[in-house]
This record gives sequence, structure tokens and C-alpha cells, in this order.
Amino acid sequence: MDVAIVEPKNRGDWDRFVRDSPRVIAWHSYEYSDLLGRYYGTRFYPFAVYDGPNVIGILPLYRIKTLRAGDALMSVPHFVAGGIIAEQAAVQRALLDKAIALGTSLGISRLTLKQYKYKVDGPLSTDESYYNRELTVSPDIDQIRASITDANRAKIDESARVDTTLDYPSQDVETFYRFLLRDQHAAGVPCVSGAWVRALFATGSYQIALLRHNGELVAATMAKKFKHTVSFPFSCLRDQREQTQLFAYSLYWKLITQLAGEGITIVHSGRIPKTDAAVGYRLGWGGTKCSYYYQYHGVAAGKTEFSTKRGSKRQLVESVWKKMPTSVARVLGPLVVKQFP
Repeated sequence: MDVAIVEPKNRGDWDRFVRDSPRVIAWHSYEYSDLLGRYYGTRFYPFAVYDGPNVIGILPLYRIKTLRAGDALMSVPHFVAGGIIAEQAAVQRALLDKAIALGTSLGISRLTLKQYKYKVDGPLSTDESYYNRELTVSPDIDQIRASITDANRAKIDESARVDTTLDYPSQDVETFYRFLLRDQHAAGVPCVSGAWVRALFATGSYQIALLRHNGELVAATMAKKFKHTVSFPFSCLRDQREQTQLFAYSLYWKLITQLAGEGITIVHSGRIPKTDAAVGYRLGWGGTKCSYYYQYHGVAAGKTEFSTKRGSKRQLVESVWKKMPTSVARVLGPLVVKQFP
């Protein structure tokens, strides 16, 4: 079975597969290779298996280089998922073997596949520490309310008693980025660059939502649309107080109900640790629980996505990050983000 690299002139073959396959997610799209190359210096290997003129399986593989780990091959770095997609096990294995062979030819032993819902068989270790929930929605608001937890319904009802206005879709990228940077800094988390946020917005798949109370911006997010689905990456708040978190429930509910009326049928929770170690407003929205499978070849035992980003040093790094000036965090943040693809 032959595995080919889909050159840019033939990207239409790839795009048709992404359009027609029910298994793909947003980051399988060929267009993200342009962004990743421009902002993170990746090299793209778009592997595909053809059956006649039609693509029947893909692997968007990237060569990355970080100061902390050196060279590696990874499917869709800097996004949470996007691995091998193929209905047939033989096609999956052909793509995996091609990726391992590429690593051998390049002298790279580390391979990471960021699979969502579909695990690949082969000589791989697997980290299943994260999940996503897919909430089915429709214009029937009562149906959506019935799908979420009692706690979230109570938060929604409480938030409805507070006057808020939603600006969606907003064109104010700069206000959103400044708000995101302040939120991430307060949480002790390095923030992506403003240029990266603007690039995502420019794809047309990411839209900005701003929630205000008495004219003040109190919550914001990006709505990432793909086909009939949506998720809310880069959610951020004015501060971390419990009362302020109430605005996040208002923001999510306003968006979910509006988008459900515009043809969205699935709302993703976004990646959440199976320990549920996440801010409260990201939990309790219901839906089918689906696993991420982070699969590794040539990676030392224990060196996984989960252990790297939630290890014992995390609290120390967070406390140091919070203490530095925001202006310094704005410069250093993108450099740190680049080291954790």
C-alpha cells in the first residue's frame, strides 16, 4: 500500500477528504500547515493513502524542534488533536509505518500522534489522560437545558439575573488579546502571541465573543467552528473570583443557544483532564465523553503530554510567572509556548 506526500498543488485531494470524512476534526485541514510553518517553524509532511483518485486515509505530520526536547515528529503540534484518520486498519498501519520510517531516515526517534476518539494499533504507548464532551444541541432550548447538570442550570439561572451584553461575532481582536493576556498572566500561564491570535481569527474559523457587564468586559472566548461543531478555546475572565466565574456561565449559555439556532449541532467542551482538574465553568455541560489518545513511539516511559504539562514543577512555574510584569510575560510567553507543542 503506497503512502504519498500530498503536495500543495494537490491539496484539493486532501481538502475533499477532510470535507467528506466524519472522523476528521478542524486541525486536519491543510490550511493550518501554513500557520504552523509561519509561526512555529514546522516542516509539514501531509501523508495520504490513495485508492485510485481518492484519498482514503491521512496523517498530517510535522517536524518540530524545541530547545528542551530537540527534534521530533508530531501530528498537528500546538493544537490538541489531529492524528491518523482512516477507516481501514491496514491504511492506518501503512500511515504509521511511513511516519516511523520517516523518523528513521531523518534520524528522529520521537513520534507523537494526537488521536481523538480513534486509537491506532501498533508499537505505540498511549496516554489517555484527557477527554472531550460532545453536547448535541438544537434550537430547542429545553432540550439543551435537560442535557446539562443541575449545577450548571442553577448557574445559568443565577447569571440571568445579572445584566450582561454579548458582542458576537466581534471584530475587536486587540481588545480580546489584551484581555486574554491579562487572564493568563493572573493564572500563571504563558500566553500565545497576539500575532497567533490574529492569524487564527484571519482563518475565518475562529470568531471572538466578548461579554460585558455595566459596560466593562468581564468574560471572553473564541468560538472555533468546524462543519456543524463549535468549541470555545482561549476562554478568559476579568479575574478569578467566584462571582466573576458566573459570567463565564452566562457567556457559554448565550453562545450555545445562539449558535444552536444558527445550525450548530455539536458543542465541544474542549480538552479536560480525566481528573476534572479544570475551572468549574468548563465542566457540567453534558454530552458524550470522548477520549484523546496521545500515542508515542520512541518516547521514554512517563514522558507524556499529561506529565509534561501537569508535572510537579507546574505550581512553582505558575507562582513565578504571576510575579513578573505583564509586559515581560507578553514577550516571554510565546517563546515558552513554542517549547510545548
